Amino acid sequence: MAMLCLGLWPVAVTAYGDWRVGQAQELLTEAGLNPGPIDGLLGPRTRAALRRYQASHGLPETGVLDAATHESLLPRSVSQKGEEKKEEGSTEPWLKAPPGGNYKKVSSLVSLPNFVSGLGTLYVDPTTLPQGPFLAYDRQGNLISSVYMLPLKDLAVRKSFNDLAVAHVKTDHIDIYANNGHPGVPDPHYHVVLWYISREQAASLVGPWREIVQK
Repeated sequence: MAMLCLGLWPVAVTAYGDWRVGQAQELLTEAGLNPGPIDGLLGPRTRAALRRYQASHGLPETGVLDAATHESLLPRSVSQKGEEKKEEGSTEPWLKAPPGGNYKKVSSLVSLPNFVSGLGTLYVDPTTLPQGPFLAYDRQGNLISSVYMLPLKDLAVRKSFNDLAVAHVKTDHIDIYANNGHPGVPDPHYHVVLWYISREQAASLVGPWREIVQK
């Protein structure tokens, strides 16, 4: 679950440098190797941190983010973790509404309808606001998307969004669009929507209060 940042890093870092380097810089920072600012640029401090990491893991000390170093930093992908959990016999509680745990129906927390046009019935763990994820379900209670809401003020200072939860469901397509704010997330922000259904099916999600979706 922690690796959803793989999908979100391009949004926040591409304008400044290589998102893969930015991703590596964050992981090197967590390892206490001090690569300097997380800016996506392969500068001297980042190269030195990579060499220290490579030396401690028996890798060629190239000082660059080569394939072996990248694989060592990110040994398991989100999909692999999902498969491991399935093999252990665990179930994915998010696939049907209500998702359980700390998730609450958004309409019980703020002034929104039970079914939001263009998104569906939304649930969120209030402790994860504002970014979420917001889990969206169709009228039959099937999970159809995960929505992340990233404030513009946080993106402007290149804030990292780590440990974002993700459902182990095949993504059909992804939408990213701006929103001026709405109940629950009043500041201007971007919606990052991971759709598990087709565009045609998503277009059929008609209900009240369309203003939350501004494409």
